[in-house]
Amino acid sequence: MELKEKLKELKLRILDLPNSTNRGYEFEAELKDHPIGNQHIYKLHYVQYYRMGERYGWHENNIGMVDWPCSPFMLPEKMSREDAFKVLSYLTDFVEAKLHLRPCSYQSVSTLDGILNLERLGFTRPHSDPAPTEVLSLFTVDGRVQLFKKSRYYRNYFEWYTENVTLDEVKDIYQRCGIEFYDVKFNNRQFVKK
Repeated sequence: MELKEKLKELKLRILDLPNSTNRGYEFEAELKDHPIGNQHIYKLHYVQYYRMGERYGWHENNIGMVDWPCSPFMLPEKMSREDAFKVLSYLTDFVEAKLHLRPCSYQSVSTLDGILNLERLGFTRPHSDPAPTEVLSLFTVDGRVQLFKKSRYYRNYFEWYTENVTLDEVKDIYQRCGIEFYDVKFNNRQFVKK
C-alpha cells in the first residue's frame, strides 16, 4: 500500500471516531458500475442519505434516508437501452435548466418521471406491477454518497446518465425510431400534456 493510500485510510478512520462530527468525506465517493441484466422494464429511483442532528454531537445511528422509487416504464419501440439513457439524460438536463432545479434533486427526478407519461415520447407504463427482478433501477444519488456505497442498492448501481447530450442527438435517436421529437413545454412549472 502506498503512503498516500495509508494516509487516506488513516484520515477516514480518524474522521469516523466517536468524538468526531466532521463527516464531510461522506459526500465524496466514487461510484463504480455494477453488472446489469437484460431487463426491459426500468424505473427512476431517487436515493438521498443524510445525517440527522449532526450539529448536536456524534450519534452512531443518526443516518436518515429518502428512498423514492418512481413508476416502472418501458422504452419506446426500436430504441436501444443506450439511446434511451441518452434521451433521459437530455430530459434531465432540460428539466433542471428550464425549471431552475438543483441537479440530482428529488424535484428533478419526480418531474422527469411525470414527463415519461407524455405519449408522444414513446415511453410506456406496464399494465401490471412487474416483479422487482424484472425492473432495472436508474439511480439518482444525492447527499452522503459514501453511505449509499454501504447500502443494499449499491450492488445494482450503474451510471446511466450521459453529460451534455444535445437536442440534435435526441432528434436523431427519435428519427431512427420513426418518431418526431420536440422539446417539452412548461406552463407555471408544470409540463404541458400535448
